Amino acid sequence: MREPASGYPAGAAAPRVRTHRVGGYTVVELHGEIDIAGVESVGPALDAATAGDGPAVIVDLRPTTFFDCSGLGLLCRAHRRVRERGGRLRLVCDDALILRTLRAGRTLDVLEPVATLDEALREEEG
Repeated sequence: MREPASGYPAGAAAPRVRTHRVGGYTVVELHGEIDIAGVESVGPALDAATAGDGPAVIVDLRPTTFFDCSGLGLLCRAHRRVRERGGRLRLVCDDALILRTLRAGRTLDVLEPVATLDEALREEEG
């Protein structure tokens, strides 16, 4: 069986990013499979969102269908970049398997994910 030109097997969700503004925050939605190949596709958008002074970024993993240690590395890089620039990063995730990956990577307490975008915005305001 031949794989599609995207490099992802038929039926797999190729990674993509949707970035939009909500209030003073850049929301970066990661869609599809965030694995070693997917990080190459979505990494530049996350780097752009975490650039500059004092970035306020919310990463939304709810549209993510698969997430492995490559995605974990991507989040750690974004967290470090935001911290170095005096900004804030919030994570939205309600998927038990992704949360388990965060826990196994010992980043659950650092990234402190919340279940909804509204919750992330409330916590940032308060």
